[in-house]
Amino acid sequence: MRPLHHPAVADIELTAVLYALADPVRLSLVRGLSRDKPVSCIRVSEEKALGLPRATLSRHFDVLRSAGLVHTVKSGTQYLNTLRCDDLEQRFPGLLRAILFAETDPAAAAGAAPRAAAGAARAASPGTPRPAATKRAAAAPRTGRTRP
Repeated sequence: MRPLHHPAVADIELTAVLYALADPVRLSLVRGLSRDKPVSCIRVSEEKALGLPRATLSRHFDVLRSAGLVHTVKSGTQYLNTLRCDDLEQRFPGLLRAILFAETDPAAAAGAAPRAAAGAARAASPGTPRPAATKRAAAAPRTGRTRP
């Protein structure tokens, strides 16, 4: 078995952390790990009702581990994971807390989009021309054929 790579605190990059958390599955896994005791990959997946194959879960945890978000230890036949809260707080103060406690209610996020669109519509004057892409899309429906 190859040893698991965990980057040092100084080697954790912001771009790698944000890339790892950009995937909704990995973000859900990180939120599931936000307690103090180590948890197995399968247990987190079952608690979050993700229903992913083990290979997919392994890949997600590998991305989280290489980004410096998770510390993994082998215990018998299981891999136990803990969130590297202290290391991430030291490297990027407040980032993990902001991510873990960000708005997660999809209904609230969906309600914000129509309000933003309505505000943008009010801000535009009635004589403002529509963008060319919108005119083209409204003019002719797509047939599904591709150009040669």
